[in-house]
Amino acid sequence: MKKIDILSALFSISFILAVFFNPLYSQNIYEGILLDTVKAGEFDNGKMWTFNHPPLDYFKSVYNFHPDKNWLDNVRMAALKFATYCSASFISEDGLVLTNHHCGRDAVISVTKTDENLSVNGFYAAALEDERKVPNLFVDQLIEIIDVTDIVQKEIDKGGNDVEKMELKDTKGDELVKQFEEQLNLKCEFVTLYNGGEYCIYAYKRYDDVRLVFAPENQIGFFGGDYDNFTYPRYNLDITFFRVYDNNQPLKTEHFYKWSITGIDSGDVVFVVGNPGSTQRLKTVAELELLRDQTYPSYLSMLNFYLKMTEAMNPQTEQERIEQENQYFEIQNSLKAISGFLKALNNPYFMAKKKAFERDLTNKVNSDTKLKQKYGNLWNDIKDIIKNKSEDENYQKKLDAKNRLLGKLVFEIYGPKIPPDATFTLRIADGVVSSYDFNGTVAPVFTTFYGLYDKYYGFKKKYPFSLPEKWQNPPADLLLETPFNFISTNDIVGGNSGSPVINKNAEIIGLAFDGNIESLSSDFIYSTENNRMVGVDCRGILASLKYIYNAERLFKEMEKGKIDGNN
Repeated sequence: MKKIDILSALFSISFILAVFFNPLYSQNIYEGILLDTVKAGEFDNGKMWTFNHPPLDYFKSVYNFHPDKNWLDNVRMAALKFATYCSASFISEDGLVLTNHHCGRDAVISVTKTDENLSVNGFYAAALEDERKVPNLFVDQLIEIIDVTDIVQKEIDKGGNDVEKMELKDTKGDELVKQFEEQLNLKCEFVTLYNGGEYCIYAYKRYDDVRLVFAPENQIGFFGGDYDNFTYPRYNLDITFFRVYDNNQPLKTEHFYKWSITGIDSGDVVFVVGNPGSTQRLKTVAELELLRDQTYPSYLSMLNFYLKMTEAMNPQTEQERIEQENQYFEIQNSLKAISGFLKALNNPYFMAKKKAFERDLTNKVNSDTKLKQKYGNLWNDIKDIIKNKSEDENYQKKLDAKNRLLGKLVFEIYGPKIPPDATFTLRIADGVVSSYDFNGTVAPVFTTFYGLYDKYYGFKKKYPFSLPEKWQNPPADLLLETPFNFISTNDIVGGNSGSPVINKNAEIIGLAFDGNIESLSSDFIYSTENNRMVGVDCRGILASLKYIYNAERLFKEMEKGKIDGNN
């Protein structure tokens, strides 16, 4: 080695040691990354696009795909909101509806007769007349989106202070819902987007005669139990079929997704169409720090208390046992989710990206005289409200008012290039079928029936890795290499459960049912690095219906897109 090379090497080592061991520098380094240099990503705020602002130029440039109005209208009207908590879709012209098993669990319980245990044994209506109406269940089809921003903003401007402004907004929203319901004869919802940067009326056709067609056993619908929840690889038949009726006959609909027979492969572009519940991506850093330091730790303590109470229950009947199991699952689900949120907020790199976005936004404000006059004190105002929250009974309304201004600012600067936070309204999210690195290895894009049985035997057939009787000895016709579950980079959160996953031809290629553990940070920030949606593969669904359940009437309708006249 030359003398100059030795000197260079020594200098490099000295510099590295100085940086990493200097207290001033080390506080700003995380996993080898100098946090002060971290920049906000183009899609940190996600890809949950609204149907009134579809990113057509982006779709064209990235995927060479330019959906026309007919494609978008059909995709929108084939999708459904399932009750008040999930997503679903029409998959035949005769009103057949597909959603997740965990979305339909309560419906299955509600139609179970005294001598049955449908949660354990599953349900299949072999004939049309065997389909069972579910009490109080409804699905909503989005017919129209009406922009009412100007109307609402004029009303808000009449308020003398933040509290009055928020009250005027709510009152005007109620008035608009009533007005448009009378005008359109549809179920209407007042929707706030960008925290108030945009206001819309979403008009729905509501169907309230919904009947159960098929539900698998709980043990295959939620194979692996809470151990596998928010993880991957997965092996879940998380599906349930319903049918919408109109005038006591199967609904005839021109808007439905056809079933893909060929399925997908790694690298394919796919779209999730569903109703993500809520996200917090537009919150300020000060608000995120409040969640990290106070809100979520308190919530975790409360959930652990409720979990112990649930575990202490002593169910006397099978029905009580099922209810206890469902409650236990819901609490465990919340515990895992909140723990994931807290882990994300304690991640310095994650918080550095949020700070970078906020810094970019404040720089844009401070460099524009009009913006600075209107929004310049916004972040300090939010910090002051948080600081005095325990002393202010109007804390939440004041904070909402400031977040409304923040949303207006974001929409004013970026427009729909940044999608709004999730609001349990219909969105379309693009993604790619793709693997990711985890646990020192690489995740398979698809799992198969082979993997299901490997786990079943690997855990010695013990719950929650046991299988229902129908599944314990698979028939020879079931090809075990058939894809069962899969992953993609689509942007989803709670509320997306039951969302159809479609290809460019608007064909069903799968059904979203979960995200991996790395996806929990997407409540605040979206990433394609390790964040993955988990879905049931269309080929695995069809194979299960054909070879495990012999549900001929059902799978023929799925293949043809209509009720088969021979069954």
